Amino acid sequence: MVLAELGVVAGFAVIVLLFWSPLLAITCLRELFRWPTSWLVVNYLFIGGGIIAVQSLSYFAIMLLTAGTGTVTGSDAVGIVGGVIISNLFLPAAISLAAIRILPKRSYWTPTGDGFNGHIALGIGVIWYGVLTSVGFVLIGLALMFANLPM
Repeated sequence: MVLAELGVVAGFAVIVLLFWSPLLAITCLRELFRWPTSWLVVNYLFIGGGIIAVQSLSYFAIMLLTAGTGTVTGSDAVGIVGGVIISNLFLPAAISLAAIRILPKRSYWTPTGDGFNGHIALGIGVIWYGVLTSVGFVLIGLALMFANLPM
């Protein structure tokens, strides 16, 4: 049974990373993925996968805090979806704020420079990530709900 859940999380991660990747065309966002190796694809999968893993753990925490270990009722479901949508914006926003504060001081990333402003690009990235993860969460939830309906 655990393999099925891990498969859903892996599919969710692949879809989010695939649909967020066009934002890498923005130079200042692409520069954020220079670490830990010199290959952009490896760094993107490593950092993006880590963020999505933390995001998935936050979903689990939200579900436990909202519904506990019992049966999920209608009001619990509303609380879970609301909590997940808030988490989908809060986690990437917190990571972005940390990046804006820490990385320029260490001369790792410069948000201002040639082309698109890094602050605006990061804001667009956070909002797009929130949309992708929220829509993905709802679609996976609906698919699981319909798959488990009695025949």
